[in-house]
Amino acid sequence: MIQFEIIKSPDTNIVSKNEFFQNMIYIGKTKGNIIIADPLLSDSHIMIEVLNKDLIIHPQKNVDFYLIDGKRSSSVRKIKTDQVITIGQTSLKVTRFEETLFKSKKNTLDEKLNSLIEANSTRLAVIEELAKMMK
Repeated sequence: MIQFEIIKSPDTNIVSKNEFFQNMIYIGKTKGNIIIADPLLSDSHIMIEVLNKDLIIHPQKNVDFYLIDGKRSSSVRKIKTDQVITIGQTSLKVTRFEETLFKSKKNTLDEKLNSLIEANSTRLAVIEELAKMMK
């Protein structure tokens, strides 16, 4: 989960708080999870990633630099919550993050089926429970 706030942008429609329940988000002018009408952005400008207990910013290709708290950077960097990231004329800050664990629907169904079988549930109970989960 990545929670961040866009605090300044020429695209006034995008200035808001955002929350994504995934470990990677892409931000750019025409591609990504967040599209920002900022003439100084590349099509896909940066990727922000939660990796274990770290928050990492990845500039995408054709990105010369970005700013972290006003200091220029051009490489992959760890960032902390509440640091201000400036890309083009847009500024944002990540307010909270934590790694999001993913489970596929198949894995969830397999776990539920195994727990029902281990509990010696009747065959009908197992089928009914799985049918509820498929809805």
